[in-house]
Amino acid sequence: MKKGSILIISNDNAIGKQISAKIKLLRECDTIRNVSYIESISVLNSTQPSLIIVYCSNSDSVGIIKEIRAIKSLDKVPILFVMDTFVEELLMYAFDNGIDDVFFLDESDTIILMRILLTLQKSILYKQIDICKEILVSANIVDKQTGIYTKDQAPIALRNFFSKSIEENLENTTFLYLKPVALEGKKLNMTKIANIVKSVPRGNDIVAFGKSNGFYIILYNAGVSGAKSVVSRIKNLLINECKIYATAAEITASFEEMEPVLYESLKAQIADNKEFNYLYELSFNETAELIDIRDENGKKFKDFKKEFFDNFEQIVAPVFYQVQSINSEIFPHANIDFSINESESKFVIAQDNIQSEVIITYPAYIKLLMDIKHTESNKEPVIRRLSFDFEDFSADKLHSILKDVIQEFSDMLNLQKMNAVEQQ
Repeated sequence: MKKGSILIISNDNAIGKQISAKIKLLRECDTIRNVSYIESISVLNSTQPSLIIVYCSNSDSVGIIKEIRAIKSLDKVPILFVMDTFVEELLMYAFDNGIDDVFFLDESDTIILMRILLTLQKSILYKQIDICKEILVSANIVDKQTGIYTKDQAPIALRNFFSKSIEENLENTTFLYLKPVALEGKKLNMTKIANIVKSVPRGNDIVAFGKSNGFYIILYNAGVSGAKSVVSRIKNLLINECKIYATAAEITASFEEMEPVLYESLKAQIADNKEFNYLYELSFNETAELIDIRDENGKKFKDFKKEFFDNFEQIVAPVFYQVQSINSEIFPHANIDFSINESESKFVIAQDNIQSEVIITYPAYIKLLMDIKHTESNKEPVIRRLSFDFEDFSADKLHSILKDVIQEFSDMLNLQKMNAVEQQ
C-alpha cells in the first residue's frame, strides 16, 4: 500500500465494502483497501497506511487493535473504530487500547467523511511532531530514550512555560517536583521510571528531568487535588520500583525562584518521610542564588536577572519621573506616585475616589506584563493587560501608554464632576 492509503479491517466483507463506499469522495487518498481480520496483521507488517479503520460485529475488534498497536512502526498511525451501536464499555476499552476516534455505521456519509479527514490530519500532525522531536533530540534538548526534556536544558525550556502561565493568568497551573527513592536492595532504572512518569500527566502537561534524579512536571489547571491525583497514580504504577516523594505549588514566580524552594522542601520531606507536600505560600528570600542555572548564553540566572532589571530601570525610572512631574501641575489636587523594584513597578494617580494604576511585572525576566487598572468607589474596577517582549519595550512606548491612562483618569474625573453638578 502507498502512503496516504486507508486500510479497512473487517470481519464482515459486506460491511467493509459499505464503509469503503462511504469514503469514495476522498480526493487525496491514494488507495482504499479492504482486508479480513485473518490477513490484516500480515498486511500491516509489510506496509504503513495513513489510516486504519477497524470494524467488528463483536468485541474481537479490541484484540486486533492491541495487535496493531504492538507493531512499533504503526504506533503513530491513527485508528478509527466503527461500531454498529453505542456500547459504552466496549468504546472505553477500545480507547484504552489506542483508538483515535469512532463513528457509527448509521451516521451520514458527510459525518463519516469529516471524521476520516480530521483523523488523517491527525496523522500528518503526528509526523510533524516526530520531526520536531528528532530535531530536539539531535540538539540534546529532549532525551532520546524517554522523549522528555533533559536535565541540562529543562531550566531554559521551563522558564518559558512559567512565563506563559503567569502572562495568561492560568490559575492552578502547578509546578510539581517529584523524586523517586530506591527501595532497599533495588537500583533505580531511571529510563523505565521516566517513561512511566511521563505517561500519567495529560498531553499538554510538561515533564522534564530535574536535578538529583528528580522530575519537574508542569500540570495545567491542576491545583492541589490534581497534583495529588497525578502523584498517587505514579506511586501506584511504580510501587514495586521505588518510593515516590513530591512537593508542589502554584506557579506564581519564575522557575529559577521556585525550583530551589521546592527542592529544599523535598529534601526535608524525604528526611521526615513525608511523601507529599503542597506549598500554599512560598518564601523566596535568596534561594535563587543557590542554584547554578544558566541561560542559553551560559549566563547565570542571577546575572541575567540583574542585567534585565538594570536595563528595565533605565527605561522606566526617567519616564515615571517625567510623567509625574508634568501631571503634578495639571492635576494639583491629585496624589501621583511611583515605585520600582525587582518584583513589580507601579505608577499611580489618584484623586477623590478615583484611582488609576499601571503595574508592570516581569515573569521569568523575559517578558513584561502591564496591568492597567481604573478604580472608582462603588464600582467594579476596570482592568486590562498588555504583554511585551523586552526587546519591543521602549521609553516612547511607555510614555504613550501612560499618556492614555492619564487621559482615561481625567475623563473619569470630569464625568464624576458632571454627575455631581447634575445631582445638585
